[in-house]
Amino acid sequence: MNLEELKNKAQEELELVDSLDSLEQWRIKFLSRKSELSQFFDHLKDLPLEEKRVNGQKANEVRQLLEQQYFKKKQKLEAESISQKELDITRPGVKVERGHLHPLTLITRELVQTFEKLGFDIALGSEIETEYYNFDALGIPENHPARDMWDTFWLKPKTKSQKSKLLLRTHTSPMQIHYMETHQPPFRVIVPGRCFRFEATDSHHDIQFHQLEGLVVGEDVSLANFKQLMIDVLKEIFGNEIEVRFRPSYFPFVTPGLEIDIKFKNEWLEVMGAGMVHPDLFKNVKYHYQYQGFAFGLGVERIAMLKYGINDIRLFFSSDLRFLSQF
Repeated sequence: MNLEELKNKAQEELELVDSLDSLEQWRIKFLSRKSELSQFFDHLKDLPLEEKRVNGQKANEVRQLLEQQYFKKKQKLEAESISQKELDITRPGVKVERGHLHPLTLITRELVQTFEKLGFDIALGSEIETEYYNFDALGIPENHPARDMWDTFWLKPKTKSQKSKLLLRTHTSPMQIHYMETHQPPFRVIVPGRCFRFEATDSHHDIQFHQLEGLVVGEDVSLANFKQLMIDVLKEIFGNEIEVRFRPSYFPFVTPGLEIDIKFKNEWLEVMGAGMVHPDLFKNVKYHYQYQGFAFGLGVERIAMLKYGINDIRLFFSSDLRFLSQF
């Protein structure tokens, strides 16, 4: 076989190729495993060493040249094929899929906007907290029975000299202490964020959830202020017809403590815990005795489940597009 003749023949036939189909036939004939050029490489092993080296080099040069010319021809034919296609401007367009905000994001934004209209600032805290801020500074020292209410994910210490144990925060309440340490009253602040608790997962409980913490401190802050604020907020979210009630409860960092319920489909449901800030918290941050305030924490998932009619909290974290695409 004469390589020069093979090369000239392949180039001449390539010039006559005018479609992608005929180009594919050309490729099979001159560059495929069964082509004459490939058979030439198969016969190299039978040649003397010097002839094998010389002819092998020439054959490689021919193959590389033909491959370059093949790809160049292919690009040209593909470009011509695209330009020749007719565009029917009367055909309906294809709908572009758009992303959706997560339902928890929607509810969090609605809550934040509601409180912003009432003059609240927004603060964010770390999801990794110290034992001091998560428990001790909130009146829940070690061995306090109330710690059983917060099933905690404890983190391994980075060093042996680490003084305060680290954990995944069990509530957003640690930001009460953080914020009061760096701000002077009067103020109104909300803290949206994710929390974690080591508990069994079911349709109404998960190891991760979202809270929105609120804190109001000043000289003339009263429980009556809090009650009217919560009624206004809940009516903003659920409509003016919603019924609200307040029940006594217990939390170590407030006194008195309250649970707030709403009447939803003829059933009373708890939506948040709250109360007047315990005086010991003000002592921990060195506030003067004339200040008082109230704090509250509501579950974002609970609000979303009620508002959207969702019956399983696990759906929020399932990444199921059939669920998420509804919002």
